[in-house]
Amino acid sequence: TWFPAVPQPQNYPKVFEIVPWGLWTWNSVLVAGLSTFGAVLTAALVGYSFARFRYPGRDIIFMITLSTMMLPVEVTLIPLYLMFAKIGWMDSYKPLIVPSFFGGGAFLIFLMRQFFMSIPIDLDEAARIDGASYLRIFWQILMPLSVPVAATAAVLTFMGQWNAFLHPFIFLNTKSKYTLAVGIRYFQSVAGFTDDVEPKFHLLMAGSVMMTLPVIILFFVAQRYLVQGIVMSGIKG
Repeated sequence: TWFPAVPQPQNYPKVFEIVPWGLWTWNSVLVAGLSTFGAVLTAALVGYSFARFRYPGRDIIFMITLSTMMLPVEVTLIPLYLMFAKIGWMDSYKPLIVPSFFGGGAFLIFLMRQFFMSIPIDLDEAARIDGASYLRIFWQILMPLSVPVAATAAVLTFMGQWNAFLHPFIFLNTKSKYTLAVGIRYFQSVAGFTDDVEPKFHLLMAGSVMMTLPVIILFFVAQRYLVQGIVMSGIKG
């Protein structure tokens, strides 16, 4: 059932007593927030390049970029682990945040490119006649117009980073640095799911609700921007 016969609100503060839930929440906000900022900003820049600049091999590079969407995340785990271990980034948030500042992912690039291509090139040419640089055109003309699409990209990225488990699980070792997705996995071990103690399903469910609720609220708040952004980008199902 959706609603319990007898509400048990005391389960929620108990979760905070057993594990550092507040700290894990802040860690998730930090990682998801910075990753979202970097991904949307750099995806917009790359999408702007694909949509507006003409250079040899542009379309081929774009197709290669899109082809990375077919590559399973698990395929890159071992190379990433070896690389980040070699440069001393293990047990830090750098492997989770820094890669987001290098393109933001093929889907976001595609989303931004499709929108920029729908904007008449006359706007760029008029700004160039007035002496605007390409960067100024991007920042002061195209980005304000792309707010719905950028908001869509931001919401999708934030939700993905908030729920991400595999990469934080691989790269984070210290309990105080866990994100919520990894923390709730650790919570299973202290809630009696890995020993002979009776499992505390009620506490695990309380933690799951607290982890899921922010994403649900974000989705309903940003639902209008999601629909508008996808429609404006020209993506068809």
